[in-house]
Amino acid sequence: MATRAIDFPEHPFWDFALAVYRAKGVSAACLNLQERHGVDINLMLFCLWLGESGRGALTETEMLAVMAASDRWHKVVVKGLRLVRRALKDGFADAPAQLRDALRAEVQATEIDAEHLEQLILAGAVDRTPDHAGAPAVERAAHAAETFDHYLRAVDGRFTPHDAVDFAHILGKAFKGLAPDQALDAAEILMR
Repeated sequence: MATRAIDFPEHPFWDFALAVYRAKGVSAACLNLQERHGVDINLMLFCLWLGESGRGALTETEMLAVMAASDRWHKVVVKGLRLVRRALKDGFADAPAQLRDALRAEVQATEIDAEHLEQLILAGAVDRTPDHAGAPAVERAAHAAETFDHYLRAVDGRFTPHDAVDFAHILGKAFKGLAPDQALDAAEILMR
């Protein structure tokens, strides 16, 4: 069996994304948004990271450029691997279950690597200096929501109040010191 040998460079976006995604309730909220609206979770986490790190809000034009940088990779590689992984979970009853499950685990690991690379593509698409000592959490969260709103508008996504609650939960975990009502206020921009 081949050994996995991808040596990814250290990057603060990857570290941030892992910490947020692993926070209580975040993975479920992310998957809800992905299932209901096809949200690219890596792009959403990128918007949060930009805001949290004090890089400010992207303009609509900047968001379109970021999306263009990762679009083909996300659609072909990440979504392709996700499709294969999901098919292996419940399909192919004639394949020995133990071998099918082992292959599914390998595909899942490769899918995570593909998402890691997508995050590096996204981070490379924006050249902004972080300002960790700058704006308060509520302002940085508003920047993140504004940038994510540009993404949603570009993909013609429309959030319901329930979606805004999921996004507010994620915001609350991404921005330390952000009160639940402040997170919900920031998320309301996504309901139009």
